[in-house]
Amino acid sequence: MIFQELVLTNVGPFAGRQSMRLAPKEPDHPIVLFGGLNGAGKTTVLEALLLVLYGTLTPGSTRRATSYEKYLAQLIHDAADPADGASVELLFRAVHDGAWQEFQLVRRWNIAGGKLRERVEVSRDGYPDQILSEGWSDHVETLVPRGVANLFFFDGEQIEAFAESDVSQELVRTAVSGLLGLDLVDRLQDDLAVLTRRHRQDAADQEDQTAIAALQQDLQRLRSSEIDLIQNIEVAERERHLAERDATDARNRLQREGMSQFQEREQITAKLEAARADAKASRRDLIEALGGYGPLLLVPELLATATAQASAEREWATNQTLTHLLVERDHALLEHLRTNRGSAKLQAAVEQFLTEDRAVRAGNAEVERILGPDDTTLALAQQLLDTELTSVREDLQQRVVALENARGALDAAERTAAAIPDSDIGETLVAEYEKSREAVASLRARIDALHKELEATRSAIQAADRTFRRELEAASEERIKTERLRRIVEHAGRARNTLSALRAKATERHVKRIQSMVLESLQLLLRKDNLVHEVIIDPDTCMMELLTYDGRPVRPRTLSAGERQLLAVALLAGLARASGRMLPVIIDTPLGRLDSDHRLRFVQSYLPNASHQVIVLSTDTEITPDILDTLDGSVSHTIRLEHDQATRATRATHGYFTRPDARGVSA
Repeated sequence: MIFQELVLTNVGPFAGRQSMRLAPKEPDHPIVLFGGLNGAGKTTVLEALLLVLYGTLTPGSTRRATSYEKYLAQLIHDAADPADGASVELLFRAVHDGAWQEFQLVRRWNIAGGKLRERVEVSRDGYPDQILSEGWSDHVETLVPRGVANLFFFDGEQIEAFAESDVSQELVRTAVSGLLGLDLVDRLQDDLAVLTRRHRQDAADQEDQTAIAALQQDLQRLRSSEIDLIQNIEVAERERHLAERDATDARNRLQREGMSQFQEREQITAKLEAARADAKASRRDLIEALGGYGPLLLVPELLATATAQASAEREWATNQTLTHLLVERDHALLEHLRTNRGSAKLQAAVEQFLTEDRAVRAGNAEVERILGPDDTTLALAQQLLDTELTSVREDLQQRVVALENARGALDAAERTAAAIPDSDIGETLVAEYEKSREAVASLRARIDALHKELEATRSAIQAADRTFRRELEAASEERIKTERLRRIVEHAGRARNTLSALRAKATERHVKRIQSMVLESLQLLLRKDNLVHEVIIDPDTCMMELLTYDGRPVRPRTLSAGERQLLAVALLAGLARASGRMLPVIIDTPLGRLDSDHRLRFVQSYLPNASHQVIVLSTDTEITPDILDTLDGSVSHTIRLEHDQATRATRATHGYFTRPDARGVSA
């Protein structure tokens, strides 16, 4: 089957007539990519395709929490006249009677006189087909059995629930029936059961018929309760999914607004005060240290010059004192020579020597007296230059580093404190988060309770059915008057037993092939290559179990949301492959919960190989430009869904978010 064109007229956000080409232009470019922001109508496209095919039997609609009539009424565009109504047209090609034929399927509905009217029109190879139009709900089962629809048409965000064991069990059971044609066997069994009951009721007398009718009503009531419970579980699962998304959003808002800081605000405030005290103490210690010799580190050359000047002054003063003492000594010596009548030549030589000696000792030039230092001050200055200032410099450097570290810690503490939301905002966000978590827990408990109630109802149905059959057989056995009636009842029972055996054998025979294909899909998509080593499906209960290399079961709830989504996709892909049906694959919101690595695997391994026609409905945050470049070799054309907030209408145009449609395909 190939979907060629979809036409929506006043459906959901689509105002007027919007035509979208779905058929790939080339076999090796199977992907048709829709791009639209939230609310633009992507999910409406998926639901419209399901609606036009199945009508009131549409499987798994995410929005149908009301009756079918209300659902159709709500789908009519707000600006459209309800009397004109809405319509969905699907042009597709499929094999019918052994040959490819073209079908045009149109489903129209409108509201007239307060009542909703719906009609289906089918044309084959351009000619209206009244028989197909009247019996379309039966004929569609030969093309796209409702039991396998979820394998090919699904919402990426909604399928995560398929990873849960009870949901996957029901999916596998339904899919296996559809894949192997066992749904027909089930219908035959049901028809035979009805035939048997009808003949036995005809054979019972009036009193027995009244009792049997009461038992039958009880059985029908229980079966109605079963259907209601299944629908309630579906609604609760959708509500749980939405509640979990709300809880995730609330947690993300808390993280953005500083949830951890708000919850630890007292500790953060205490750390801030401690950091301020440390910074203040470090600054005080540095100031005290600078009160000593520290300022001299600013003028080391001046200190050296002053010390040299002081030393020179001290040396010159010492020489002058010594010179005065020598003058007195030399005068006494010369006087002694004269008194002792030394020769004039000797006196002259001695006087010349003494004069020259005094001149040498007096030094070169007079040093200007500026500082006039004493010995203690000069010794201290010399000590500072030699060792003391080096120690002072090292000490001050350590204190500066300590102050910088304290200030850095204070800055970090102030930034952390600044991130604490206001009390009103923080308490509101925490309350919203707790409320959303309670809602998720409540819904999970409700779902568990509904499953238990469903199990109890099914047990009651089995018990009521056994009682009904037993009473019916007892009431009718003596009153079966003709051999023909007895033969009908007996042969119908044998046929039902034969069909039951056929169903069990067919399931057991094909379940290994289904296991193998599901395992291949899992290993292809999951990032953890050694996570799943074996897939086991119980042919009797259709319960699926995943095992690791060492035989331990893989619990879906221990996996991340992205891994559960890929697990569900792999399950759908494996079952779809096992079906052997050449049907298009339609995926809405394919990458919502996947990280970059899982997205790459999904895009590279699954999308191009999912089917001969793959229709992807994406937001701008899922199929991004880099992912689009990865897919480019497989994309036939792109369609942009643009929503006008002013007119509240969506129209289909060429291209995608980042670029126009290079292939010029008309939307």
